Amino acid sequence: MDHDTTRDKNVDENELYEGADPELQDLPLPKTDSMLYLILNSLNQNIANFNAYLKFKNYISEDSLNNELLKRSMGIHRDFSALFLHTKEELVFIHPELLEKAERILFRGDVGTDFIKYTCKMSKIIDDYKNVLYREGYLPDFKRQLMLTDT
Repeated sequence: MDHDTTRDKNVDENELYEGADPELQDLPLPKTDSMLYLILNSLNQNIANFNAYLKFKNYISEDSLNNELLKRSMGIHRDFSALFLHTKEELVFIHPELLEKAERILFRGDVGTDFIKYTCKMSKIIDDYKNVLYREGYLPDFKRQLMLTDT
């Protein structure tokens, strides 16, 4: 009798198992803080890549450039949407004007929009939004912490 069959028999006898895979039963759900860091990390990486491609656009073929810029723009849009939806509820009463501006940019949906200009506008809103998150204490400001530890 193999290991899986023995484990299935033990589960039937004990009847404590609820799910398809016993190893996955005790996995904790991700914490909100780590989720914000993951989203923010991906967002920062996509923005940096987008800006790098823009900076070196004269050295890359137009088809390749457009393909890479579109990928990065879509990644920025996806990550900012996730960050926005993840933190929007807490910031509605504190910064409604910023949320309105971010919603207009995120959910505008114009056909034929120049996605480079669109992504640059979105990057400005993202910077403002990240500053608000740092100011309101949702994310620790590592620069400020480094400055405090140096003194």
